[in-house]
Amino acid sequence: MAITVQRKPVPLQAWHLADAAAMLAALDDLATVGWRGGLTNVGAVWRIELNADGPTRQVVAETGDWLIDDFGLRALSAEDYDDNYEVAE
Repeated sequence: MAITVQRKPVPLQAWHLADAAAMLAALDDLATVGWRGGLTNVGAVWRIELNADGPTRQVVAETGDWLIDDFGLRALSAEDYDDNYEVAE
């Protein structure tokens, strides 16, 4: 029988990709732990593509999204971030 559990609060690293400068800062931080990638401009939207260890660890995010290292790096839309995370004080 399944039971309902709640994860204990843990500090997580996150990057708000508000603009190209924020994306470059995130790329710089993540490069120190083995992520590679780059930015591209698609119309009015900037896109960051990150890769570590081949296709099993690939993340793509766009302007306004968030990168969250929550037991693995993942991209979240601003709406999903607002629904599930908040800045720790």
